[in-house]
Amino acid sequence: MATNRLKLTSIRAVVPFKLVVTFNDGSSGTFDAAPMIGERGEGTEPLRERRFFGTVELRNGVPTWPNHFDISPGWLREEMEKRGELILPLPVRHLRGRAKN
Repeated sequence: MATNRLKLTSIRAVVPFKLVVTFNDGSSGTFDAAPMIGERGEGTEPLRERRFFGTVELRNGVPTWPNHFDISPGWLREEMEKRGELILPLPVRHLRGRAKN
């Protein structure tokens, strides 16, 4: 049975330390990564260099840097939602055909 795993379909790094992302559920937004990379850790330390931060790419729908640091799409979406950075897709409206007079 196939499951619809949350993943990213596009990502673009913009300065200073932001990621413009789109998820496979149609939601999107701009994630401010500054608080995340401000935390201590071997994985986040290289991301503090703007040039390195810009090397992010998608690997199987997961934002990943050359040092193998990655961000879970589920965590990313949750953080963006908490901060008000997430834009949900508009619901699809089905228009009914008008009756001819």
